Amino acid sequence: MKFSILLAALVAMFAVLTAEMAAAEPCEGPFAHCARAVIAQCSKDPDGVQRMTYWDFSGKTTQFERCVGQVYEARGLPNPYKTGEVGGDELPLPRSEILFPNYNN
Repeated sequence: MKFSILLAALVAMFAVLTAEMAAAEPCEGPFAHCARAVIAQCSKDPDGVQRMTYWDFSGKTTQFERCVGQVYEARGLPNPYKTGEVGGDELPLPRSEILFPNYNN
């Protein structure tokens, strides 16, 4: 009984990992270094826009936001995290998904 439960769990984990790896794509564009800094996984949404997904361990969200803001400022645009103004068509805010660890809660 325990063996079959363990085997089923392993098969399910393998299926999820395989699906995630298949959907992963290289991070591209002006925010690629921000994605790499937080160990994000990039994928394409159905509309073709890149999405950066990462876990919020050790302040990774703050690190990502600072990096994105620096990209805007380096291009002479307002930092959306300081001003609340989104870059618009010139430099759209990157799509990101933050995964929060639940720490067994």
